Amino acid sequence: MQATHYKIEEVIEKAECLSYMPTIVLKLMERISDPDVTVHEIVAVIEKDQGLVARIFKVANSSFYGRLQKAENLTDAVITLGLRGLKTFVIAQAVKQVLTTADVDNHSLWEHAVKVSISSAVLAKELRYDMLEDALVSGLVHDIGKAFIGSVYPEVYSLTHQTSIKDQITCEEAEQVILDFNHAEVGALITEKWGFPQKIVDVIRHHHSADDIEEICIESQEIIHLVKLANIVSNQYEAMSDSSPENMVEILHFAGAFDLTPDRLTHLLNEIKVRWKTEGENGLFY
Repeated sequence: MQATHYKIEEVIEKAECLSYMPTIVLKLMERISDPDVTVHEIVAVIEKDQGLVARIFKVANSSFYGRLQKAENLTDAVITLGLRGLKTFVIAQAVKQVLTTADVDNHSLWEHAVKVSISSAVLAKELRYDMLEDALVSGLVHDIGKAFIGSVYPEVYSLTHQTSIKDQITCEEAEQVILDFNHAEVGALITEKWGFPQKIVDVIRHHHSADDIEEICIESQEIIHLVKLANIVSNQYEAMSDSSPENMVEILHFAGAFDLTPDRLTHLLNEIKVRWKTEGENGLFY
């Protein structure tokens, strides 16, 4: 099957025209990016949206941030997250808006995004603690290009699935055959235009192919490896659950980037499963 009427320019143009991001999210991103902004100025924006206030309290008081005492007011909650954590959270809200309003099978797309996000956060806490916020949002946003493509060409992912089975190739390979471009490319181009941090754009662009990342910064390379591992874990978990630890390491060959032993990997997989149940069911971070 050859690409015919599918055009990457059309996808990007439509994404730029649609109001995917709520006004308050855009305003917060702008304020947080100001090096002279104060906590009180940020709180003044957030407190206008009580739903956002509730979600920020939930994140700030979660186990991921490890507060000894719960944040009692919005200022405490914002300070707990810090500007970096708050920016990550705000981007997550924008991503949720995209993945749940696009004209695609957004339930499975959103469910996978949440699983990869939680998996990325667990791996980051264990392996690269200083990358926790970046890992959290990068896991959530990695497949955002699928939502953009599906909103313009809703038939594509049914065709991708059929082509993958018929030609015995991966879904990513089938996507490239059908479209002559891919969701990683689309997601990176659009989020770059939106002003997302470069590390997150790098993850979106390279989460399926990490072989050509030598030219980007080391921090981006590390988080790409981490999210790629989280993505594999999320896609393969059921198949791996019946395997021995040694077989799991072989299946998760990408775990080699972190020198994971079978015992340590087994521990992480069990932790991920627990977090999927607790944070996933509670809607934490989202």
